[in-house]
Amino acid sequence: MIMKNSLRAFMKQRSASSDGSSGTTKKSVETNNNDYVVVDTSNGGGAAMEEDRGDELFLRLRREALEVAEKEPMLVHLLAKVGLIDSSSNAKCKFQPAKTFEEAISRIVSHRLASCSGGAEGNLCPQSLLDTIHNAFLSDELELGHTMSEAVRADALAVEKRDPACETLLEVVLFMKGFASLVIHRAARRAWKPNDGGSGTRFAALLLQSQASSAFGVDIHPAAQIGAGVMFDHASGIVVGETAMIGDGTTILHGVTLGGTGKQNGDRHPKVGKDVLIGAGTKILGNIHIGDRVKIGAGSVVLRAIPSGATAVGAPARIIGFTPTGERPGSNVDTKLADVEPLSGLADSLVGSTITKSTTDTSLSTAATEMQAVSVSEERLESSSSSSDIVESGDSTDGDEADEKNTDMPKKEATSKKIVLKDSEKDSNEGGEEDEDEGDEDDDKVTDFGTPALVRFAKMSKDDCMCPFSGSFRKYPRAHSEDWISHSKLQTLLIQQGCSDGECVEVYFALLHLLPLCSPARKYGCIPADVFSENFVVIALEKTSLDIATCQALADGDLRALGLSRKASKRFKGLFSTLGQHSTRVLSRISSASDMNESTRKED
Repeated sequence: MIMKNSLRAFMKQRSASSDGSSGTTKKSVETNNNDYVVVDTSNGGGAAMEEDRGDELFLRLRREALEVAEKEPMLVHLLAKVGLIDSSSNAKCKFQPAKTFEEAISRIVSHRLASCSGGAEGNLCPQSLLDTIHNAFLSDELELGHTMSEAVRADALAVEKRDPACETLLEVVLFMKGFASLVIHRAARRAWKPNDGGSGTRFAALLLQSQASSAFGVDIHPAAQIGAGVMFDHASGIVVGETAMIGDGTTILHGVTLGGTGKQNGDRHPKVGKDVLIGAGTKILGNIHIGDRVKIGAGSVVLRAIPSGATAVGAPARIIGFTPTGERPGSNVDTKLADVEPLSGLADSLVGSTITKSTTDTSLSTAATEMQAVSVSEERLESSSSSSDIVESGDSTDGDEADEKNTDMPKKEATSKKIVLKDSEKDSNEGGEEDEDEGDEDDDKVTDFGTPALVRFAKMSKDDCMCPFSGSFRKYPRAHSEDWISHSKLQTLLIQQGCSDGECVEVYFALLHLLPLCSPARKYGCIPADVFSENFVVIALEKTSLDIATCQALADGDLRALGLSRKASKRFKGLFSTLGQHSTRVLSRISSASDMNESTRKED
């Protein structure tokens, strides 16, 4: 942070010294070699800007350029033209050297873009293009918290570090079109002022976007927001929509689309978090959130939110596991998705031929012993439940329709079974259509306590085939319908409180990751009520916009405090009863401990 602030102060001071009130002006002028360089005209128009000798990154670029010029003479003209070597002693190749890192990058990128656009006879004036990019570097405008100078420097270092084919910083700035396209985007964004009163400007930014798309095959809308330290690897075919966001440290491979869905206006593009890896050919569509430290495999089609720390692959994308704690996929660029903690726990990792690092942290003998114990308990549990008492964890129904769907008996028998269902089983329904049809409007206006309802019934879709958890877990016994919380039940509960789909997924995924690898509940994709009660408040405050009172009421199963309507609360009564009992036990233990401490204090 100190370095960032110092850099901003330095840039601001240099900008003031070059175009301040003392009559100092800056502009690009043409040399006798048809080259354009930035000069300081405050003293008659001839003196170049003072060289920035304290910039290690710039000095490193120049050292690498000198080494290349000595070994490969064919590069001398290009390196001199963009100002990385001093050619003043060469009569055939005489250009003014760049004085700063920002000027050098401006000259490199403007030269590449102007050359691809037809040079002096093309659509872009080389002088105006250089001025636009360099002035954007001097701007204080922030993009996701970074100035253009900060972001471009971080981008260059990120490419050098992550790309195994790249050996020097020089080749990043000279040849990597992903880097060049990001520089042009950052300049275009600072020229994008469509709503700036009556003097809004759009067309200069759109021209930069259009020319960069033609030259490099990368189409980034000027209004898109991109953080620092981003790498577009290979870059060809990348499309970033108008309202898209890309967080710091993210790596995106070629052929990736961050697009909208349909023709709707407004906020319609994906929001990608920090340190994310998006594989080649991936399509992420719609206003959905991709959390921090997410891995998305090549060729995936992402249509729903992906929570932080998840690994997803497929079309539509399915979450297959957890990104190991501490790993930064955007920096590691693990495109094989080799290091993934299994979503449903240790059982799957032992069955497969590969065991992840997170699994190998525990000895295999201990893991095998734990798995034997889990298997015995599961066999007893499943043998005590008939097939009609098994509920699909990923389904949105957990009641009457689940009985008919998950049994092999004829339809008539299933129908007769539905008639004799217990009331407790009906209360555990997670939002099937029968719940939605039952109850009149009066039930949605008052609570079970006769007070006006604060939260009304929210209708849920019966099944979402695009859900990233669909088909990921085993069926779970109905015996746990009141003390285990499935993804669909938690989603229904949170959406009643106004949470978005992305927030629901984030909370569920964080709670699931708290379970031990050998936990039976994790295999079924469920959260035990005690785990929910003890951890929900902290996680929900971080992942959602809910206030602390609502979070605490949900964790305690306090129907009165939540103010759910009679119709909305019907499907959660069994769960809330379990949560309330757990909360009472916890409070009792706390009270007993407090009384014991008090008596001990009096004795002392």
